Amino acid sequence: MRWVCLLLPHLAMDAVLRQSSEPDLALALVSGPAQRRELHAVSPAARRLGLRHGMRLSAAQALTSAFTHQAHDPHLDQQAFDLLATWAYGFSSQVCTGFAHALVLEIGASRALFGDWTDIERRMRSELTALGFRHRLVAAPYPHA
Repeated sequence: MRWVCLLLPHLAMDAVLRQSSEPDLALALVSGPAQRRELHAVSPAARRLGLRHGMRLSAAQALTSAFTHQAHDPHLDQQAFDLLATWAYGFSSQVCTGFAHALVLEIGASRALFGDWTDIERRMRSELTALGFRHRLVAAPYPHA
């Protein structure tokens, strides 16, 4: 058996940006109580402005006004995660969704259909990019390796 871990470190922002007509928008997703709003996630354009995850919204606004912000929606994150889990079943019948921001799937049997790991990796990366998700992929002989 051979396992793949698909890490989705920017799932919250990717879920929003992939639905946006302006994917290069300087955007911050905010969460927390009204008097203590924090940046939950920032787009690449917002990161170039100096904004970072965990920064207070007031500090970000003092740093720059050249970004927009909206409330973080955990339900949108879950919808995106479910979409990717469904997509992963195209590569494997064994997909594990028990990790936060990661999918683990067995691809040993898939090698007969899709070729060796480099072919599978190339195809997965291409499809994930087309879907609008930044990701990291790694293969290992065991699911917890």
